[in-house]
Amino acid sequence: MDRLSGQRDFRIQRAVQFLNEDPFRTLPELADNCKISSSRLSHLFKSDIGVNVKHYRLDCRLQMAAEMLLWTHRPVKEIAYAVGYRHCSSFVRAFGTHFGFSPTCYRNNQPRRAA
Repeated sequence: MDRLSGQRDFRIQRAVQFLNEDPFRTLPELADNCKISSSRLSHLFKSDIGVNVKHYRLDCRLQMAAEMLLWTHRPVKEIAYAVGYRHCSSFVRAFGTHFGFSPTCYRNNQPRRAA
């Protein structure tokens, strides 16, 4: 990567694009899609993006949940399952840590969007 020009490694750009489209992809799947080893992808991703793949995936999933909370009337439990949590309590804890609000408070305190 050329840090002076601010250009990112095209493989990392591709990995980010894949994760933004589907945050459920695993590290081996991403590495395979980017034609790079998992360990090399992990190293480059952390160096380029500033967080590891796991944390980036988590952020994408929680952003997806936040959008669902604002755009749908689906129950929190259903949203938790939709973004990959097996236990609603784990989702509520992760969401609260990430956004500073419980999912219900987040939904109730954000400006309403037209559905």
